[in-house]
Amino acid sequence: MQTQRWSEYSPVVGRLFVFTFIVGIATGLPEIIFNFYLVSLGFDNTIAGQMVTLTRLSGFLFGIPLGLAVDRFGGVRVIQLVGIFNMLTWLLLLNTTDLNQIRLGYFFAGTLFTAQATAILPLLSRVTTPAQRPLLFGVNFALLMATGSVSAIIGGYLPGAVAEFQGVAATSVTAYRIALHSVFFFTALSLLALVGLHRRIQYQSPVTATTNNTDVVAQSTHLVARSLIVMRSTGRFTLGFAGGMLHPFINLYLRQTYGLPDTQIGVYIAVYIMASVVAALVSSAFITRLGAQRTVVVMALAAAGVMGGAFIEHPVVFVLTYTASMFFIGQIYPAGDVLILNTVGAAQRGFTTSINNMLWSLGWGVAASLSGWLQVTSGFTWPFVIHIVCMLLTAWLFWRNRYPTYASTPHA
Repeated sequence: MQTQRWSEYSPVVGRLFVFTFIVGIATGLPEIIFNFYLVSLGFDNTIAGQMVTLTRLSGFLFGIPLGLAVDRFGGVRVIQLVGIFNMLTWLLLLNTTDLNQIRLGYFFAGTLFTAQATAILPLLSRVTTPAQRPLLFGVNFALLMATGSVSAIIGGYLPGAVAEFQGVAATSVTAYRIALHSVFFFTALSLLALVGLHRRIQYQSPVTATTNNTDVVAQSTHLVARSLIVMRSTGRFTLGFAGGMLHPFINLYLRQTYGLPDTQIGVYIAVYIMASVVAALVSSAFITRLGAQRTVVVMALAAAGVMGGAFIEHPVVFVLTYTASMFFIGQIYPAGDVLILNTVGAAQRGFTTSINNMLWSLGWGVAASLSGWLQVTSGFTWPFVIHIVCMLLTAWLFWRNRYPTYASTPHA
């Protein structure tokens, strides 16, 4: 495979990556701080699980409308409108202590993540060739995961800094509430990266058929059956279910099981997220050698196997185990994106991405609610077991489905 220089990519790619990085911080900070904010308000893990369920349910319900809007109006416009709505939502959310109002606000706050996840890959696909996508999808996912590390560090230290400035406890409602206002700032900053980009993308023609890096799908009018798109994406549900069982509660697990302070938890989270960053950056090499489908299957099996170490109750062992698991899972997402998006034409990329995100969000949301209840009633043992089972199911679903490259079909 011939290595391409950065100058050979569309300038739009760089702008989209800047947006991905900044919006990742905006959507990542609540995942670090909001659980602690809820605890400071007097709520328990069950409520924290419900909040995760609500934000993922938002992704499920708004997924198809946002996907169709991306195909119809363009990803940049959709993100800009949702971003403005998200900023207003957070301002209202942080000015109430009523649980039902918090639930409603957090439900709508999930739309920014959904819009970003739905729009970014179709935008990248529009200005790239199939040969470029494994690397660029991997870089995009790596940037998104890298912002998780940045968010973990910022989220770990920001409440303490606010507390010192305000003269309150670092675990107080005031400290967490003010810290969460940073979400508004980073959302606004991310939208600045998109200014003028819609017009620029509209003037740049989609990639058309060539003898090298053929992308016939960009100019084909043939549509793949939506039921087939859903069937090919079923592995996203179990992948989301596996993630929702554990990922939203790792900070609470480390605090409640080992009594670790917020700053140390932030560092640990940053470590395992960086494993996903490295994984996403090297994923294109695995995709090239094994193929996207085999990469997904192998990495899902490896992630399931390594999580057996989580049953050894020691903070260092757990962090190493989860770091290794995140390294394998970090390769599943870009490989799965390449695998599924290459089966449809340009006219269906928004819809296909929305189906992926909807199934993933549904799995994540249901699992998070179930996990919160299981933690209160029986601890973290069952969430660990269910996580492993779901990773095995993910491997099986991606292995059994067929993913023909759309450009090679008779309709292309």
